[in-house]
Amino acid sequence: MGSARLHRPKTSDSVVEHVIAQLFSGRLRAGDRIDLTAVADELGVSRAPVREAMVVLERDGLVDIPFHKGVFVGRFDAEVLREAFELYGMVNALGSARVARRADPAVLAALDLVAAQARDATSVDEWEERAREFRRTVNRASGGPRMRSLLRTFSGLVPAASRLSMPRSVSAERTFLLRENDCLRAGDPHGAAEAVLDHVDLLGRIAVETLRDRGVLAAGPVEEPSGAGRDVVRVLVERDR
Repeated sequence: MGSARLHRPKTSDSVVEHVIAQLFSGRLRAGDRIDLTAVADELGVSRAPVREAMVVLERDGLVDIPFHKGVFVGRFDAEVLREAFELYGMVNALGSARVARRADPAVLAALDLVAAQARDATSVDEWEERAREFRRTVNRASGGPRMRSLLRTFSGLVPAASRLSMPRSVSAERTFLLRENDCLRAGDPHGAAEAVLDHVDLLGRIAVETLRDRGVLAAGPVEEPSGAGRDVVRVLVERDR
């Protein structure tokens, strides 16, 4: 498989990134057995972070771990990917709506600064870092530990798939982020939530298109979310007063 030794801290997060990269390249396919020892040897890590990574990947629905039978790549198709983005968008939309409703001046000032930096970013890497910092700031301000814990469950598949979209999506993403920030400043929770949902929907659509272009996902029209998620968010935002 060639040398892929990690040149960064040997953590389970790095192993997760490695396995997802293999999935996105087509080297791993649904139903394939994952040899944990081979992964550890290839990356130059112990089996402990590899096992931890498998737990994260199972939580993301990317691997199946039947009792005493090993680890296998789970179902991975356009529907699975779009579902992950839809759920991620719903949770983040609720958080953004809360920040808009609370209108904490210190939080809004911090978001203004990061939004300006994102607006002026001149490279994909700079944009990604600024956009991530904007989202982290919203998430830190939006709720308690249970909300933040739920958001952390999206640390594997969605960020990696979003990164696939960025070369094609930065211009549109910038518009959505600035629109969200405008809604936060205006104290408009519904507008902020809709901006997040539109932003994440774009990322999910382009991620599916990119993986289809690579031959990783089967060809076909990009499935649109049912819209039920948006309806749920609208109801919850209205109730979360």
